[in-house]
Amino acid sequence: MDRALDALREPLSRFFDTPNFIIAPLPGGASSRRYFKIIFPEGASYFPAPAILLTTIPRDEAAILDDYVNVAYYLKRSGVPIPALYEINRAEGWVFSEYLEIPTLEEHLRRSPREIGKILPEALRFLLEMQQKCVFEAHCPAFQRRFDYQKYMFEFDFHVREQLLDFYYQHDYDSAFLQDFARHISTTLDIDLPIFVHRDFQSSNLFYDSAAPANRFKIIDFQDARRGSPVYDPVSCLWDSYLPVREELRRELLKVYFEQLPQLRISWEWEYYEKIVDYTVIQRKLHDAGAFAYNFRRFGSKKYVGFIETAIEMALKKMRKYREFAHACKIFER
Repeated sequence: MDRALDALREPLSRFFDTPNFIIAPLPGGASSRRYFKIIFPEGASYFPAPAILLTTIPRDEAAILDDYVNVAYYLKRSGVPIPALYEINRAEGWVFSEYLEIPTLEEHLRRSPREIGKILPEALRFLLEMQQKCVFEAHCPAFQRRFDYQKYMFEFDFHVREQLLDFYYQHDYDSAFLQDFARHISTTLDIDLPIFVHRDFQSSNLFYDSAAPANRFKIIDFQDARRGSPVYDPVSCLWDSYLPVREELRRELLKVYFEQLPQLRISWEWEYYEKIVDYTVIQRKLHDAGAFAYNFRRFGSKKYVGFIETAIEMALKKMRKYREFAHACKIFER
């Protein structure tokens, strides 16, 4: 890591026109992005604050920068709390933004696990408010793409088949059954609604200020947002691989969210809503398991390997409710 920091320090020194700063790595997620805290001496900061966050993005993923900036501006206009964006350097794949001194929701709940029953309802209210504020804008990248059949099938093929089953588990399975299963899930979840979907609305992407009287949340990692099903983000929150959420709390909050759907101009019957939630849990958690396997394959890090079985078991619990998924269950049961 010291060599990597030294290699980063040199171009940053040229960019800032000074070597007078401290750079330290920060924990990251399962993606290829890396995070660093940069501290300048008092009164000598290149930015409006003495400490800032640097996000580095691989050059072959440079398009993420454009999406990040455009979605950030959209969210700011819409009144959704996000960290301030200071500057980007597209050539280097750098994003400079506000460094938040408050913890992520994941960090807060790991320190105070008994608060999960109080804070998760707050997070769902924050999500619903975001969905209400984020009205359709044709020029926003999030509304130019959606969770459709092709997107779901791509995730089944790349994350589930290639990364999870072929690379990580390396066991034999009936590919025809897997394909039929993926098609059924993808067809059912192909819901064309103008709902803003963050697509990774989980505790590691929410910052939580427990001392604030209001507006306690700030959200990050929104560059991959798209339009689609209103339940994708609630499922991501309630079936978070990093948090132990009681089943009773999930059921309670799913009912609360269902009762709020008319605020989004959505009128679903409970049976349909419950099925879409179940199918979304299956798709999301199998995708997560594949993403964790891909992180291990790409970077050799075992940080997320321990979450693979947790994610699969969440998916299997829902799959076992449906007789038509009996054979698919055998593919993932070990």
